[in-house]
Amino acid sequence: MPVSRIKSWLSPQVLLRNILGINDSTHSIALGAAIGMAIGMSPTVGIQMIIVMLVALIAKPFFHFNRMAGVLTVYVSNPVTMVPIYYFLYWVGTFFVQGKVTRDDFEKILHYDGFDGWWNAITGLFVDIGTPLIIGTAIVAPLCGLITYPVMRLMLKWFRPEPVGEENAEPEADKPAALE
Repeated sequence: MPVSRIKSWLSPQVLLRNILGINDSTHSIALGAAIGMAIGMSPTVGIQMIIVMLVALIAKPFFHFNRMAGVLTVYVSNPVTMVPIYYFLYWVGTFFVQGKVTRDDFEKILHYDGFDGWWNAITGLFVDIGTPLIIGTAIVAPLCGLITYPVMRLMLKWFRPEPVGEENAEPEADKPAALE
């Protein structure tokens, strides 16, 4: 696949259009996007799609969410947005514990080549700047997920027709019979 096609597929507009085009209930898609956003705002680039699938497997007995919406939404964090997101998470964490890492330090830590470089970057994140990063993630990730759910539901209601069989629709058997 050419690089330009991959870049266009990963653009925010195309990802959002793909999420809005999923054929499922607004609740399921919005919940999937919210879970994907929470995972996407965590310092787990490289394994976020796997985490979404594991959450779906664990949550299956309790609730359903659209896995595709979750997988697409984790792309909010990618090699381009990784440094700003991780630095923001770290910065929020420094309100609670001390930290002295600069944005330039983040860029150096997150620059890697191949799997070995990726592993060193991940371990560097948690060893060198772990506590503020984890605290910031614990605050920001759930908030982003909570904000994503109603925003996505609203967008789904605005930009696509209500699918037949939506969770709010009244089933035929429950409708009162007309008096003759």
